[in-house]
Amino acid sequence: MSGNYSRLVKNRKKFLAKVNKALAGRYKWWLLLALPAWVYAAFIAVQYAVGLLAGLLNSIGVPLSSLNVVIFNAAASFIIYILTLLVVILVPLYVMKHKTTLRLLGVDDWPTFLEILISPLAYVAYFLVTSVLVAIAVALFSLDMTQTQTLPFSQAMLGTQWQFLLAFITMVVLAPIAEELLFRGYLYGKLRKSFSIWLSVLVTSAAFGLAHLWAGTNKPLQWSVAVDTFSLSLVMCAAREYTGAVWVPMMVHIIKNGIAFYLLFINPDVIRQINALLPLM
Repeated sequence: MSGNYSRLVKNRKKFLAKVNKALAGRYKWWLLLALPAWVYAAFIAVQYAVGLLAGLLNSIGVPLSSLNVVIFNAAASFIIYILTLLVVILVPLYVMKHKTTLRLLGVDDWPTFLEILISPLAYVAYFLVTSVLVAIAVALFSLDMTQTQTLPFSQAMLGTQWQFLLAFITMVVLAPIAEELLFRGYLYGKLRKSFSIWLSVLVTSAAFGLAHLWAGTNKPLQWSVAVDTFSLSLVMCAAREYTGAVWVPMMVHIIKNGIAFYLLFINPDVIRQINALLPLM
């Protein structure tokens, strides 16, 4: 236990030393907009490219429309996440020679026992933070908290065990890992090279919340989801800063999505029972 803690402290000191060295130089304020815009633009561009490719393949006779919708959505999600990570990291490398290291991404070492131990506590912290921020948002802006997040799967799609498994892997494993590498890994790591903790945390969290705001064409903006994901990012940025790695953010994100998956697809009666009790409280 003490050995894991020592390594954790050592990694954090190395990370902070590198950050402090960068802070000694000039602040590049334009990065506060450019970096989040780059991550979001890459994700949107890849989505449209994959959509266009799917349409092209259909037009030349490849029967993609005959694929099971769960398989198609899972495969599309996997391709989009992987391509987005590659575009975000490799395009700056080849165009501007800006290298992204494993240390900057927060994955230069394996997770420690202490990080595994911290993760449930970080989830509790997220729950408390989001409860406070949601209460403030409801009081100030009359936010509709009954709004649900648009997802690539619905309960009606999942009729067999393998369909549940594919949806679980996509939502509870793939999405948290990819999103943490993009936001608490790439975006936060890049911002911390030039800016303070608080500015980096706020910009990363605002970008993460805004990335969940738009649900698609002709759909209302997901303000409740944006507040929730902003709160989640505040806690996960703090965990990234403290540990110097993205393992705790990944595990917290997996816990959150795992609980949501259970409530939405395995035992949705729990949500109905809670909603039935709320008017009585």
